[in-house]
Amino acid sequence: MSRLRMTYEGLAQAIADDVNETIKCEVNLGDTIKTETVEQMIIDKASEETPDYLDHYDVADYARPLVEFDWCNA
Repeated sequence: MSRLRMTYEGLAQAIADDVNETIKCEVNLGDTIKTETVEQMIIDKASEETPDYLDHYDVADYARPLVEFDWCNA
């Protein structure tokens, strides 16, 4: 990864893009995905990828509105 410092917004967009891609792949394969699963994916991804100088809960909060929950099935 680059030596540039990530921002909340930049990291949140990257996480949302990754989660959205996973959601679309699951739905295109005919699987269903629940809202709770997506919420957990956001938290897990934020926890994994957030550097020490940012708060992963804040990153998850920034990412949540960028995720396509319309593709979820409940």
